[in-house]
Amino acid sequence: MRHRSTLLVIWATAAIALISSCKKEVSNSLKGEIISEGKASQEQKANTFYGPENSFGGGKVRSFFTVTHDGVPVELGVQISSAAFGGLTTEPGEYSYLVALHQKARALTPFDHIEVDWNPFGHPPPGIYDTAHFDFHFYKITEEAQMAIPPYTEQTASMFDAPPPPGYLPAGYIPGPGGVPQMGKHWLDVTSPEFHGQPFTKTFIYGTYNGAVTFYEPMVTRAYIESGVSSSTTIRQPQYFSPTNTYYPTKYNVYTDAKTGDHYISLTEFVWR
Repeated sequence: MRHRSTLLVIWATAAIALISSCKKEVSNSLKGEIISEGKASQEQKANTFYGPENSFGGGKVRSFFTVTHDGVPVELGVQISSAAFGGLTTEPGEYSYLVALHQKARALTPFDHIEVDWNPFGHPPPGIYDTAHFDFHFYKITEEAQMAIPPYTEQTASMFDAPPPPGYLPAGYIPGPGGVPQMGKHWLDVTSPEFHGQPFTKTFIYGTYNGAVTFYEPMVTRAYIESGVSSSTTIRQPQYFSPTNTYYPTKYNVYTDAKTGDHYISLTEFVWR
């Protein structure tokens, strides 16, 4: 576990004004359907590969990657054991957990690793993201490159503030001010419900550093995850991608296994770019 005392500050008010290696055969984890090798057609058959298991609160967390036998990604995400939330700290701050990916996930998607951040009191701006929630960062850069991102200062500002070339972020995303060490610049979707009078439950954020998109981030409240609601939400897509010749997700999922109580946050419906 790595603790950061500096909270992520995200600006939104002005933006609203501007824009009123284990494996198990499975199919679609969101629906809980299990495919038997003797009954499924070849294109339906898939395997799930897990990353190493780490301590997380009162339980465990690990990554998982489901891929068809034809090499097409089905689902990539984190599995959080049912006991985990009971042991999470309630002290102010941001608490970070690095989650390794199976080598197959790194080979077939642009993602290198995941970082799960626990915010017991959320973070600014007040009234938007100041609710207990998790940040699920799917990094496209290596852990070493992520850890080398410095604090935001007058000397480093140009690296944080340099936007990607036009088309590499979806329309309607706007940058927060400054930047976060070991993360980068966060870009917010101001079409999300929380910017239009509704409570924050989940949203999708893009991250950049030095003019490149560096992470994808579903951000979900603890209450929403614990409610047991299952959802699959479209990820607003950019026009261009880097790197190319790999699979990118077009939806993110939040769901809980009714039998085990384990929680899942994942990326799905991958498309070759």
